[in-house]
Amino acid sequence: MSPSSVYVLIRPDGTVGWGHDIGLAEKELGPHGIGRTFLTDGSRLRIAMSDCALLLREEYAPNPYAQKVLAHVAGMPAKVAPETRGPVILFGWDPRNEWDSTRPFSSDERALIGDALGVAGCTTGS
Repeated sequence: MSPSSVYVLIRPDGTVGWGHDIGLAEKELGPHGIGRTFLTDGSRLRIAMSDCALLLREEYAPNPYAQKVLAHVAGMPAKVAPETRGPVILFGWDPRNEWDSTRPFSSDERALIGDALGVAGCTTGS
């Protein structure tokens, strides 16, 4: 994890990758479009995953790791968190960034996300 990482990609096998170019991570989301939403109301963190991941269940594996990470970061119990499938991206959001709407994670966000990854049992991948 670099201090200037703008995203963390959480794969269904529990491997994660931190990075600077969200376009590279978005390629892992699949060919069916990308859906984005805020982690919580008023959050400066956003989530991206395949638009069709919840519909095309045969093509997108369940991602309990992302579900646990997102729940931890959002401050909710994992058992009530929404289902996630396929690779999921958590990223820092900046509406003034006209190129890709990302921003580096703050040190507090990096620490919280790192803790959540550990709680979920994730491992560092590529």
